[in-house]
Amino acid sequence: MALTKSRGNMYPFVTHTWNAIKGICFHDCPYCYMKKFDGLLPIRFDPKELEVNLGNGNFIFVGSGTDAWAFDIPSDWITRFLDYCNLFNNNYLFQSKDPSRFLEFMGHPVIQKSVFCTTIETNIFYPGIVMNAPGTRERAQAMQELASLGMRTYVTCEPLIKFDLPEMVELVSMCSPVQVNIGRNSRQDITLPEPTRNEVQALITELQKFTKVVVKSNAKCWI
Repeated sequence: MALTKSRGNMYPFVTHTWNAIKGICFHDCPYCYMKKFDGLLPIRFDPKELEVNLGNGNFIFVGSGTDAWAFDIPSDWITRFLDYCNLFNNNYLFQSKDPSRFLEFMGHPVIQKSVFCTTIETNIFYPGIVMNAPGTRERAQAMQELASLGMRTYVTCEPLIKFDLPEMVELVSMCSPVQVNIGRNSRQDITLPEPTRNEVQALITELQKFTKVVVKSNAKCWI
C-alpha cells in the first residue's frame, strides 16, 4: 500500500492523505461525501495501513476519510496511529467534529508536529444536519483550549449552512484559526439551508479582520 497524494484544494500545504481508521462515521452527517465510498462499511482499524511508508518531509492529512477522533473511536486505535505517525519525520493535520478528543492526547510527541482543524458550518442547531456530532459551540470551546496551549488551529466552514452572523463570527474567533476555509455543499442529492451571497460576503469581511479566509472553488459563486 502507498500514501495517497492529496487532490483537495482546501489545504495547499497538505501533500498526502492517510486513513488507518475506515468505515461508518459516528457523526452520520447527511452531506458527507464519503458515504458513497467506504462510509457504509463498519468502522474498523485497518492494520494493513501500518505497513504504509509515510515517508519524510510530507504534510499528511490523517483521517480524511472518516472522523478518526469521533466519540466511538477507541483510544487505543488513536494511540496506534499516532505512534505510527511518530515513526516518520512528517507534519500532520488532524480534523474532527469532536476536537475535545484532541485534548486527551496532548502528551503524545506527534502532537507537537501537528495542526488541528474542526468544522464550524453554522451556529444554528439543525437536528437533521448535526446528527451525532457535538454542537458547534462545544467544538469552538475545545479549539479555544487547544489554541491556548499553543496549538496551530484551522477552521473549515464546509458546507457553509445558513447562520446568524454575530454568533458565527464569535464561534470561529474562539478557535483562533490561522486560516478559515469556506466551501459549499458538494452533494447534489442533499439540500441544505444555504446563506445568501450577501450573507457570505459579510461573513468573509468579518473573518478577514482576524484571520486568512480561503474560499473553495465550489463556493466562488458567493464572492
